Amino acid sequence: MGRPIRYEDNADTRPVAVVNETFAKRFFGKESPIGQHFGPVPQKNAGMYEIVGVASDVDFGDGLEPMYFLPEAQSTQFDDPESEEREVSSHYLYNIVIWVPGKPPGLEMRVESALANVDQNLVVHGVKSYSEVIHADFAQQSMIASLTLLFGAVGLAVAAVGLYGVTAYGVEQRTSEIGVRMALGANRGSVVAMVLREAFSQVGVGLALGIPGAIGVGHLIASQLFGVRPWDPLMLSGAALLLVLATLSAAVIPARQATRVDPMVALRHE
Repeated sequence: MGRPIRYEDNADTRPVAVVNETFAKRFFGKESPIGQHFGPVPQKNAGMYEIVGVASDVDFGDGLEPMYFLPEAQSTQFDDPESEEREVSSHYLYNIVIWVPGKPPGLEMRVESALANVDQNLVVHGVKSYSEVIHADFAQQSMIASLTLLFGAVGLAVAAVGLYGVTAYGVEQRTSEIGVRMALGANRGSVVAMVLREAFSQVGVGLALGIPGAIGVGHLIASQLFGVRPWDPLMLSGAALLLVLATLSAAVIPARQATRVDPMVALRHE
């Protein structure tokens, strides 16, 4: 809404500001903020800046907060030292974002030359690509995500080993029963199906409890994570499929062992 900050907004024009959507909604409600005035405390500064535009909200990681943006070429005076110090420090260019199509050679030298033409005192400490900046800002989150993936893989492996042990123990305990079934004419396919059916029944109970639990937890943490939906059908389906494959891998060995049971040996085992 309104207009952005322009080159014409300099020291010779009235102080202007662009606010974000959260700022406009909190302080002006449904009323248009364009042309309204505001300023930092105390009350005498209320008419300091004129709002000329409203920008979209941007979440910088701490949630949506009221923000306002001022022209670099404009400066205002404050009576109290703290506000004046904040005003002066706000003019230090800690970061400059430059949009450059492609990857032109000698970009860093060209940037340094352009800034030197503006002011010889401007020092460039380094030029980084946007991907490098994002990677550095989210290095901790990336590490946590990698550790979470690792713990998830370890948990899946432990679950598969545990399921294998339970299934193998169940087959061992039912050796005589399996022998009797095969002595009465049960084929190997039916024995394998029986073992797999019992293994997947446990997984079915786990999925029936786990999927609703995952959706519930997703609703709780969605507001704390950037770009995360309360529930992702593709992700939940992938996790369920991965668990089913792990179950199949863990249960197929005991199932094959069950088909090798000799009916006579199984009956003597009793």
